[in-house]
Amino acid sequence: MPEEKKDELIHLTIDGTPVEVPAGTLVWAAAQKAGIEVPIYCYHPKMPPLGACRMCFVEVENMPKPPQTACTTPVAEGMVVHTKTEKVLKARQGTLEFLLINHPLDCPICDKAGECDLQDFTLRHGPGGTRFDLNKRHYQKPIPMSQDINLDRERCILCQRCTRFSSEISMDNGLVMISRGYKMEVGTAPGSAFDSAFSGNTVEICPVGALTATSYRFKARPWELKRVPSVCNNCSVGCNARVDVRVDRVTRLMSRNNDEIDDGWLCNRGRWEFDFVNNPERLRTPLVRREGKLTPASWPEAIAHIAQRLTEISTQHGANSIGGIGSTRTTNEESYLFQKLLRDVIGTRNVDHHHGLFLGARDRLTGKPWMMTNSIAELEKAGHIVLIASDPYQRQPVLNLRIKKAMRAGAKISIVHSETTELDRFSNSAYKAAKVDIPQYGAGKVAKLLLSYVLATSEVKTGGHEDINAKIERERELISEAEQSFGAEVVAQLRQLAQEIVSAGGVEKGAIILYDEMATLDPGCEDLASDLQALAFVTRNINRVGAGVGPLFEDANSLGARDMGLLPDALPGYQSTTDIGMTYAEMLSSPQLKALLVMGANPLRHLKGASLPRELEFLVVQDVALTETAQQADVVLPAVTFAEKDGTMTNLDHHVQLIRKALRPLPGAKADWEILIQLAQALGAEWSYAHPRDIFDDIVARNPFYAGLTHEDLGMQGVRSLEQEVAHA
Repeated sequence: MPEEKKDELIHLTIDGTPVEVPAGTLVWAAAQKAGIEVPIYCYHPKMPPLGACRMCFVEVENMPKPPQTACTTPVAEGMVVHTKTEKVLKARQGTLEFLLINHPLDCPICDKAGECDLQDFTLRHGPGGTRFDLNKRHYQKPIPMSQDINLDRERCILCQRCTRFSSEISMDNGLVMISRGYKMEVGTAPGSAFDSAFSGNTVEICPVGALTATSYRFKARPWELKRVPSVCNNCSVGCNARVDVRVDRVTRLMSRNNDEIDDGWLCNRGRWEFDFVNNPERLRTPLVRREGKLTPASWPEAIAHIAQRLTEISTQHGANSIGGIGSTRTTNEESYLFQKLLRDVIGTRNVDHHHGLFLGARDRLTGKPWMMTNSIAELEKAGHIVLIASDPYQRQPVLNLRIKKAMRAGAKISIVHSETTELDRFSNSAYKAAKVDIPQYGAGKVAKLLLSYVLATSEVKTGGHEDINAKIERERELISEAEQSFGAEVVAQLRQLAQEIVSAGGVEKGAIILYDEMATLDPGCEDLASDLQALAFVTRNINRVGAGVGPLFEDANSLGARDMGLLPDALPGYQSTTDIGMTYAEMLSSPQLKALLVMGANPLRHLKGASLPRELEFLVVQDVALTETAQQADVVLPAVTFAEKDGTMTNLDHHVQLIRKALRPLPGAKADWEILIQLAQALGAEWSYAHPRDIFDDIVARNPFYAGLTHEDLGMQGVRSLEQEVAHA
């Protein structure tokens, strides 16, 4: 096999260095592999080549009209490339001289100074002086392109990266080139606004200081920043990010390319919504309620008070009068310790978190946890992507870009939703997209109809799982009522969709069926997850490349919380238990619960104006801010954010990734894992964890789905620890 793979490579020479690259590779990428710099402006590795800036000149032997652009020239067998000939160097100097004719030399005040490609390439490849002695062009500056982004037009070099991102990646045409000739500039189309959820990427890929972010403008210099690799904390995709810090404040988040997850992009939420880290109103000291008011207390005092009250309540009412609600945004290590504190130290079985409804501790058809059976990257290999009651643009934004990438490659997109989604606009376009409008809370009925329609086709066999057929037969009356409520047009669309899903099961590029985790909580959606899982299974759209099914989770560590055992009916790793406790909803309403520990969650936001049970005698909240729930607590413990601690998180396709401490913890606050250790020790447990790495080792030893992992394995971009067994053709 290694020999065969090597024969598929193209062999060429660049500046005397032999290089081997796959067929179709551009000369620029081949030079990068060899460690040879070829400067670029208009080219971006994630977008098709343009060849507009003429900066990446190289000379290729035996090719006409040298020099050639490295970003548009594919490699060929035996090709000989030179990047430093006199002709190449002169051409680059000419390009730079033209770019600098009107570009202001305002590097001392430009936000891009220190990380500007024009600045760097001018020093390395440009002329030593200028022959232009006239006045440079001037514009009003800056022009707001949106509330987040400013444009300094005189700095723009017309590389068109930003406009091509808008047309080819986000596909919203937020930015376009307007006017012609020397008047050409970046702008918005008439009557349009640059309101894309991905607009921040244009600032990052701008090679000069033309597009700048209002949140960062004049705030810091690149050389002043400490740059720490981490993971975005704002949704379940788990995009890799770089946290840039100056003087104990997060100044910005930048993308950190991971082809398996984010494809190099960040959404605006992930890029700019970090104010909670810098918030001056953050909790800095424990608070204990005295005479009806929360008053400051020392850490030893607060921990001792909690231990005393929990012991009293356990003695008087029993350990199961105590419950715990965990978080979907804290680390795996903290979720693991939280359930361990409650189960092993306090002795209660009441452990849960806010999550969707998945009947059974794990998916019975694959034996894996409830999760996407395909990886994020495999969306590009699907022939058909079906979105049921889900809107990734709003909930998991960068996943929306991956879906659009699949659509550009020819995949059909079917949107089944009761509300308008961002992808709806493609249903009347040249792309293969379709929208099925359904009534509110109709997703459960859709799943049953699709499953019943595919089971009625001759191509589908349920060998070994006749219970699927039996279940549908028992629900015939419900299915008939659903058809009547939907109407003939929607039923016809769903029948066609069912047939397309069946057909996808018999071709190389299958169907991927995705639904929002929280849709399972809607009325009539109790079987949504299991019905869609069965749909994918019987149509052979599971456990192979380009096919799959699964939920789109809500928060950064929603799946990790489940993995760690924050469930009333399952231990870490979904190991079964007969000692089943109260669910999330039951703990918020049961008069039997006398004490409640809440870590990194705000359950009052789900009670819709209701309050906690009057019978609840003691409430402890550990959080970064005084949330609605914390305001009602008897003890509040100040925690730290993702930017101030180490640990791991698990994204929606089960990539386990490291977050790293970028900031010193806020004085007076502690990481949740440190708080839990102090509580456990105050209650008599002999916990000796010194670092999240120690806790992770414990997880690996006890959770079969994390078995064998080490921190070293996770590296800079994480590991998908639950790789599916895929049958390759």
